Amino acid sequence: MVPAVRVLHGLPPYGPPAIAFPGEWGRLGREGIVVEFRTEAGTWVGNFQPGAGGLQLAGLHPNKRDAVVIAAGDLWVIDPGVRTAERLLPAIDTALEVRDPDGWVYSRQGLALARLGPEGLLWHTRRLSWDGFDQLSIGNGEVKGLARSPTDDQWYPFRVDLDTGRSTGGSCGDKDAEGWEKCAS
Repeated sequence: MVPAVRVLHGLPPYGPPAIAFPGEWGRLGREGIVVEFRTEAGTWVGNFQPGAGGLQLAGLHPNKRDAVVIAAGDLWVIDPGVRTAERLLPAIDTALEVRDPDGWVYSRQGLALARLGPEGLLWHTRRLSWDGFDQLSIGNGEVKGLARSPTDDQWYPFRVDLDTGRSTGGSCGDKDAEGWEKCAS
């Protein structure tokens, strides 16, 4: 059975308590992003610590076994069968769906891009923008868009290879000063 995932409006008033992610965060009885998971073994609820802000969604992982939750910008991958979760990335503000193979390209606060595929996190770009993206699109094996520079208030085009994560252009130059770039081999 493929797991079913959905965001709830709050903690359920009945049934077993929700499992908090991370565990230490939930000890104080806080309510975060509450997500229900339905598996062959039954239904359970997760309570995810919200990130600093950004996208909120829950859905199936591209591997069709796990789930993905973005809790106010924090990207989590969940194994619903064993009820564990791993936080992968913070500050997700946009998700673009990829086909063949299935997956997602995520914008990290309009600064860099990362790709999640069936095998997990495939790549992460260097910083492409100083101040946001515009016109993000996927086609012809690449992600392209515009990266803003606050120094001259201009938009600079960039391209990212969808398979490897290698990038050209953007508003930050071609060096990876922060050490963010992790290309696929």
